[in-house]
Formats: sequence, structure tokens, C-alpha cells
Amino acid sequence: MRTFKFLTLIAIASILALPQLVLAKANVTGGPLKGDALMAQPTAAPLEQKRPDAPWIYLWYAPDGGYMDSGGFNTSGPKDLIKEGTGGKLTQVELSTKAGLLKTKTVKIDWGKNQMKGAKGDWTVISLGSKPEEPSKDDKPGRNMSSRYGLNDTGNFDTYQILVLDAPDDMKSIMSPAQDDYAQIWINGEKWHNDTKWTGHPTQVNFDIEVSLKKGANVLVYRCGEGGGHDYANLHFDDTTMKAVKIFPKAAKDKAGFFAEVDPILGGATAVKLQDKLPTTWAGIKAKKL
Repeated sequence: MRTFKFLTLIAIASILALPQLVLAKANVTGGPLKGDALMAQPTAAPLEQKRPDAPWIYLWYAPDGGYMDSGGFNTSGPKDLIKEGTGGKLTQVELSTKAGLLKTKTVKIDWGKNQMKGAKGDWTVISLGSKPEEPSKDDKPGRNMSSRYGLNDTGNFDTYQILVLDAPDDMKSIMSPAQDDYAQIWINGEKWHNDTKWTGHPTQVNFDIEVSLKKGANVLVYRCGEGGGHDYANLHFDDTTMKAVKIFPKAAKDKAGFFAEVDPILGGATAVKLQDKLPTTWAGIKAKKL
């Protein structure tokens, strides 16, 4: 009996010692955001959980430069910088849809005097490094936004980064961002998160947000505004989601590679599906017989 009790206590202790990621439950629910909540801070108490071993996502599709000298995100945050930079051809909300993402094949960004030096206004694939706190292009911890563009003196700037998540079915998911300083996140044309404060560390999560994913392609846009000092924009999902969905970019290194990966699920120009070909093929065979 004592042995059984001892083993039971060990089992309970093991469960309690599991990483917080496995046991995490959303502390922000009820989304997507509507009305006055679109620019409001979450009302939930911040979790302040550091998760160095979480399945952080490192490859993203993004503009090839940031919006510089923004005046701080309190100034730039209410502005739609995608709409501004594309002359209204695309908006940041539309960018988080399949149709909007496909527009980036031809629509470029021109932020004029705010365009980052050296940027061509095109889209590319960027890497946030091998670890959230250790960017691959910068030996300074927690600077994966500036390091992606080789910036030294960052100042105030905004960045956008995009994912496509291919879900096997409609599902609820828990989204966990870490940012410095200010984050806005849209999925499928709806805003799910607005956080006006930095999380304090590249692997620290303050809000686990319950979001809805649809079967097939889901487009996520993560905008982050930087106000000087360290800068980072990291994201992971719960274990179940990370195992169930396919996340793109997967291995792509540029825009062409990215769309080669996602066109089949976005329905882009290069997507070739067997079911689309069958009626035409059968019609051709029938016509020959007639």
C-alpha cells in the first residue's frame, strides 16, 4: 500500500511538473474583436509565463522592409499602413484573407519617406532566428525584428509578418504571442488580438488567446510596433494545433518559393487540382468519341 501511495504521489508530482504549454488554457476568449474592443487592451490578467521550449514559429512571409520613423506605435497603431503603402489596393485586414494574400504576388508597398532604406517594397520570406532570444543575424538577444533587416539603431518602426495555417478541419486553437512592443493579429479577415504592452521577454507569453481556424487555409497577419530598445515578434500555438496543422512558409526562402508551397491550398494561379481537371479531361474524351 505504501508503495502504491508513493507511486501515486510521484505520478501527481510529474503531472504538476509538466511544462505550462501542455496545461495552458486560454485566458482570452470571446473573439474575434469587435467595435471599441478593436484597439483596446485585453481585460484578462497577464500570465507572465516564460516558455523557452515552446514550439515558436521562425519562418514568416513578410514585406522586405519595415515602416520606419513611425512616431511610436501609439501614433502609427490606428493607421492601416498596408493601405497607405499600396495606395488602397490592399488593406491590413484584407491581407489576412486568401484573396488579399494572393494580391501580394503583384501588389508592392511604397511607404515613401518611411520606407526602410534598401527595401524594394516587395514581399519575401524572413527568419526570426533559431531561437526567439537568439536571432540568427544578430548577437543581441531579443532583436529578431531589426535583425531580419540588418538594422542597428532601430528607433520607432512597424513590421508585418504572415503565416498560412492549413487545418484538417474547423477547430478551436490557442494562440500565444510574445512581442516588443505592441501587437495586432488578424486571422481570416478578423482581428483576434490587440496588446498595447510589451511582454517583457522574447519567450514570455502574457495572453493565450482562443481563436477559430477553418478547414483548409487560414491566413494570419501579425503586426508589431517597436518603440526603441529590444524588438521581437514571436508566436506559437498549443501542442494540439502545432501537431494538427501545416504551417507555411515551411522551407521556402523567397516569395516564389512561398507561393509554390501555398498556392495549392489558397487556390492560386499555379494550383492544379485533379478535380478541376477531370471534367475537362472527360469532356475532351467524350468529344473525341462523338
